[in-house]
Amino acid sequence: MGSKVRVTDLSPTEAMRMLQSEGHRRVYVDGGRVIHSFLFLRAGLIADMVITTVPVLLGEGRRLFGSLAGDIRLQHEKTKSFPSGLVQSRYRIAA
Repeated sequence: MGSKVRVTDLSPTEAMRMLQSEGHRRVYVDGGRVIHSFLFLRAGLIADMVITTVPVLLGEGRRLFGSLAGDIRLQHEKTKSFPSGLVQSRYRIAA
């Protein structure tokens, strides 16, 4: 079995095309801005997501996924906390 991690300088569209042509059905993408740049949310390509909360308050809020055309409803599946204070919540995109 080969490596599950790949680094590329392809554009998001080119990278997804390449992975799809190789038969990949699920892709792990990390980072709100990266996800937004891939247009996954807008295109309805995300089935589930894990949102990690780090216990640090910022002076001003930031949109995790940038600007979206509308609300995307999520269905909570589970939440896990860690001794460091990190909290991970898993959501499924609601139909």
